[in-house]
Amino acid sequence: MSQHQAQFDDLNAKELTFSIIGARYNSHLVDVLIKRATETLIEYGADRENIKVTRAPGSNELPYLASMQGMTGEYDCIIALGVVIAGDTEHHDIIAQSTAVSLHTASMNTFTPIINGIITVNTEQQADDRVTGPLDRGAEFARAAIEMGTLSVSLVEEIENVEAYEYLEEEGIFDEDDEDDDDDMEQIFRKN
Repeated sequence: MSQHQAQFDDLNAKELTFSIIGARYNSHLVDVLIKRATETLIEYGADRENIKVTRAPGSNELPYLASMQGMTGEYDCIIALGVVIAGDTEHHDIIAQSTAVSLHTASMNTFTPIINGIITVNTEQQADDRVTGPLDRGAEFARAAIEMGTLSVSLVEEIENVEAYEYLEEEGIFDEDDEDDDDDMEQIFRKN
């Protein structure tokens, strides 16, 4: 995992809804991720009532919960948080790879942005650096969620406008060859 942080501009979480799903495994670290993510969402204007926190046994269970919550359509973005620290076996690699693919798939299938906040490291010190240290991944994941939630809302509105436009055209209410209709439609969609 890179030690650099993404740069974000003009974030506003005021109208957005979020789900934070945190693994119970390595809870002393995940609790901090949840706290920092929640604080950051609120810092950028999110209402505490628009942030739902759910716990899962471990990181392996996060994709299932993220997928199910994504299917509800209630959240503008979901943040899946976990910490996987390497042990004597390859189990951490399996968890890291399978959860990354599963979270991505859940996001695509539910049309809900899901932030993969599962930190995979080799040592407890690396985990501390990313969670409680200057890297502050919890805050970074929250900022990514705000940006993705905002983009998602905007894209859904665009899709709905295109679908409405096509419906009006199919019903004969709108004629693309009529310039007056073009002006009327632009005004209708600007209001939405």
